[in-house]
Amino acid sequence: MKKKLISKTFLKDVEKYKLQIFYNFDDYYLAIKKIIKIKEPFISTTDFCLIDNNYYIAEVIPKGEKYTMRIFFNNKKERLLYYFDITLENGLDKETKIPFYDDLYLDVVLRTDDSIEVLDENELLDALNQKNITKAQYDLAISSKNSLIESIKNKSNKYIKLDIESYLD
Repeated sequence: MKKKLISKTFLKDVEKYKLQIFYNFDDYYLAIKKIIKIKEPFISTTDFCLIDNNYYIAEVIPKGEKYTMRIFFNNKKERLLYYFDITLENGLDKETKIPFYDDLYLDVVLRTDDSIEVLDENELLDALNQKNITKAQYDLAISSKNSLIESIKNKSNKYIKLDIESYLD
């Protein structure tokens, strides 16, 4: 399991970015990363640009859920993709005071056409087999993934509905 601070995640090849963290919400933390300079655009496996200069990454860390949500925006502030990490714990790091999550390997992607894809099930199983996680943590990851997907399908996930665009500068 990997503890991830939201100030450092998903910034491969990014040379310069602006980070804003908002702590003032009752049930989640919000981080907005504006990509100022990246070595080269990050192209997804489905051949579209996910990260480039003047693009944004918004991360929502719900305090009472077992997932985080990352939304990718283009330079026109249009939503490109939702990426969810299934987590063991979300919180505020005591030392750095930066929101964090304990990544349980399993991921869910929601595309703008409402298609859903589950990623890294093999990594989750490998983590269990290598005793990096317990059976209870494995079961929690599967259960959390199923609940998340259900909340997406029935449109009850309140975090997807957040007005993130108003925080993009």
